[in-house]
Amino acid sequence: MFNRERCDLCGDCLVDCQWMDVERDQAVGWMKAMIKGEHIPALNQCITCYACNEICPQDANPFDLIAELQEKYHSLSSEESARGQEARYVFDKTLTGAPRAERVMSVCVFGKTDADLIKGALYDLPIVSGKPYFCWVLFSHLGAESIQRRHAQELVDRLAMTGAKEVVCFHDDCYALLARLAPDYGIKVPFRPVHLAEYLVEYLKANKGRIKPLNLDIAYQRPCASRHTPEKEHFIDELFNLVGVRRVERAFDRKKALCCAGIKMMLGKGDPRPDQDKNILDAQKAGAKALVCLCPMCMHSLANVAHEHDLPLIFIGDLARMALGELDLRKS
Repeated sequence: MFNRERCDLCGDCLVDCQWMDVERDQAVGWMKAMIKGEHIPALNQCITCYACNEICPQDANPFDLIAELQEKYHSLSSEESARGQEARYVFDKTLTGAPRAERVMSVCVFGKTDADLIKGALYDLPIVSGKPYFCWVLFSHLGAESIQRRHAQELVDRLAMTGAKEVVCFHDDCYALLARLAPDYGIKVPFRPVHLAEYLVEYLKANKGRIKPLNLDIAYQRPCASRHTPEKEHFIDELFNLVGVRRVERAFDRKKALCCAGIKMMLGKGDPRPDQDKNILDAQKAGAKALVCLCPMCMHSLANVAHEHDLPLIFIGDLARMALGELDLRKS
């Protein structure tokens, strides 16, 4: 949540935003207005990439303030539209058949939509998926953060029903909800959330003798939800080292990463193509021969543009499977 005591009105959060063109004085004025609960143009210009939370040098979480006001003023979606979207994901039946294990993997709703990414020995552990385990982070992209907040406890409770001491999060959004957002809401999470990258590093270390270095220059597509939990980013670099790929140095990476821009189309904020072209061409200019993605939604959003520019997309789990000999790099 927004921490007013930490905000020193420096304006960095808006000045350094890659999706808005805001001068310093204007940024300071807008922040003052938002703190008063007023409507400002940034509420409509923001595409909810969460970057301002990571940009803020005081960890004041300015996006959380923006999200609160976007909902107050229905800047991104109407209340009726948000409630309609909520109804699509609500699970109102009795939950049965949940596995009991010390460690489980939650794959959110991707068990159906991206089942091809959840194959092989790498995923040989109890898995929960579907509506009961939807993480709701989508709704902060829709300007309806209260819906995300309202359902966070039920997600934690359903995962806790497994008795797991650790829950591996297939999706970056799920990890963000469990590791950062739920605690912010005052929700006790009775298990340790494990990020997919941490799990992959652990698995690769346990199977180090099977690894054949891929010897590939890659760019990394950092998803927007990673802005919530930058403390786990070292696992990404460790994973790349283990599988023998080189992460190219490029303009749009790490704190300066561009999100996939798919949300622009979802919110009706213009054609995402120019931003996606800029992202893909930046990766190629830096020498990348493939773009590694952590989020399946990023892959869907960037697929056509990457294909047109002849830059293969590789899911991060598949990258590990390639190094272990389960997938052929040449068929990626």
